[in-house]
Amino acid sequence: MRHNLRICSSRSRSYTLTLYVRTPSKIPSDISASPNIHIIQGEFGDEEGLKKAAGCGATIFVSLAGPTLGEKKGMPITHALQTLYPHLLTHSYTRILTLSTASYSAPEDTTSIKWWVAINMYVRVIGGDAYDEVRGMAQATVDLGEKIKWTVFRVPLLSGKTLGESGGEVEACYVGDKKGRDGLWLDRGRLARWILGELDEGKWIGACPLVSNA
Repeated sequence: MRHNLRICSSRSRSYTLTLYVRTPSKIPSDISASPNIHIIQGEFGDEEGLKKAAGCGATIFVSLAGPTLGEKKGMPITHALQTLYPHLLTHSYTRILTLSTASYSAPEDTTSIKWWVAINMYVRVIGGDAYDEVRGMAQATVDLGEKIKWTVFRVPLLSGKTLGESGGEVEACYVGDKKGRDGLWLDRGRLARWILGELDEGKWIGACPLVSNA
């Protein structure tokens, strides 16, 4: 969570952000003190908290939440999104961008040995409930259909803490890309830049790209 907040703060000084977090005290003081940052405390299972967050006045919802590999806690993020989305639709939201992984298959995906091994010999073996959770997160978003402009950005293994650690480019494609652009790694800083770029360009509306380091 802290890594994602650091990135969002450094890239979003011109934006007003509302953060829905379980433990506000864990947010670094330089972020929480920003006049552009508003914090709402709540849990995934707190429907009233989610409803309050939905009514914060934002027009874009970005979810960077994901399960911890190996934990067996069910599908709390999926259930939270299923609770939250109807509230977003009743407010002035225009975009939804939600994180998932290649464990969720997009219709455009094709055969990839490296991704088959990563998913079936790693995630599904030691991942606990992570496999079902990330698939549920993506499906809950895809099920929105044409009610709102949505994007499921699927990520591989994430690394890095701040934007300054990597100035490299990002590839957005599908699993099994014939040019081999469906990489297994992604710097968090590059992901933040890609998200902000996608908000401006809207290249992947209604799609589930795999985003990785170029």
